Amino acid sequence: MSPIGRTMRLFAAAAPLVAGAGAGAVVAAWRFDFPWWPAEAIGGLFAVLVVSVLIYLQALKRVAGFYDSEIERGLTRALGSDRLHEGAFDLDSDRLIVFSDLHKGTRDGADDFWRSEPAYMAALAYYLELGHALVVLGDVEELWENRAGNVIGKYANVLALERQFHEANRYTRVWGNHDDDWRRRRRVRRLNRVFGSEVALFEAIKLRVTKDGEPIGTLFLAHGHQGTADSQILATVSRPAVRVFGFLQRKFNRPWNIPTLDANLRERHDLAMFHWARKQASGRLVLIAGHTHHPVFWNTKPDRPTEQEIADLQVTLDQQRGQHAAPEILARTSARLEQLKARRLDGAKPPTPISPPCYFNTGCCAFSDGDVTGIEIADGEIRLVRWPDDKGEPLPKQLVDPVPLEQIFDAVGGGVAAMEPA
Repeated sequence: MSPIGRTMRLFAAAAPLVAGAGAGAVVAAWRFDFPWWPAEAIGGLFAVLVVSVLIYLQALKRVAGFYDSEIERGLTRALGSDRLHEGAFDLDSDRLIVFSDLHKGTRDGADDFWRSEPAYMAALAYYLELGHALVVLGDVEELWENRAGNVIGKYANVLALERQFHEANRYTRVWGNHDDDWRRRRRVRRLNRVFGSEVALFEAIKLRVTKDGEPIGTLFLAHGHQGTADSQILATVSRPAVRVFGFLQRKFNRPWNIPTLDANLRERHDLAMFHWARKQASGRLVLIAGHTHHPVFWNTKPDRPTEQEIADLQVTLDQQRGQHAAPEILARTSARLEQLKARRLDGAKPPTPISPPCYFNTGCCAFSDGDVTGIEIADGEIRLVRWPDDKGEPLPKQLVDPVPLEQIFDAVGGGVAAMEPA
């Protein structure tokens, strides 16, 4: 975090205290004939604090490169954190599954996870039997809205399954912004009781990857909230705001998943994390993050359809109608035509190429349709998977073609001239 960011964090933390002091000074002047100048001075100080924070937030939005620089500082600090877990990953034999952003609540109207619970539980059972290590990459419990004990009690079954990974020494947890209470070791005692032994929580993970005994690159796993204003600078304001938001969710019995609603913010943050990872490319480092709830697997967005493709399909549809084709054939062609039209509008701004392929994102385990997505590494490949599959079966669906992880590291480190996306 930059010096100005740290200053704004102090300002944001002080603002509620100053507001309370100002209210007290107003009451004292109004009811007990104290002089008004203290209230006026405190009011002026409060205005300075609030305006300064607002200017900072506008600068994040409008000043080119400022947002990226704050994220860069946050991720760089996490890479050198004293709460960094360092380990090894043998590409020839080890298996890994990474999930993030469960946002487990208390099974009420504000709970984002309960719809995805069946898919998540199925995935855990599957990977447990196959010998995968499990990394849960932050925002596991929604602790900005709920007390930890309440969430743990409501989802004891999920923790019981995760405990089996822990007992097999195949479990690693990272905290995010919405469960950063776990960064305090005394708070982790609650989890220790559930897991039966000490659970180590980390800010980030660094895995040195080897193949045939030789190092080929480094995986850096972090939640991805580092350097953001709401989680590291305005936390004293963000938490109460989220609690109010949670009340509205319960009131209307509707879980609103904010990161998936703000596509512009999501894309901006994904790009900021990619830009940071690209600067580490000389060290053959690949970043895997969560936080945005947006799965990223290199160039995962399909190419924008051309006007000629749409025109050709329109001709085909017109011919089918002229030939009185069966309704099922017309339905399929018409559906495909409208899909291409929508994709062309959606693709008005082409996706930024993730080149080199140094940044991946797990997506989340709180999609409103009950799906979960994650990053799987096994058999030498890295894969973006979704649970359940297209038929609703409890099996992983590979959303894009898998890529050999060694090939990813070669592309990141400049070992190959070019690499075509899957």
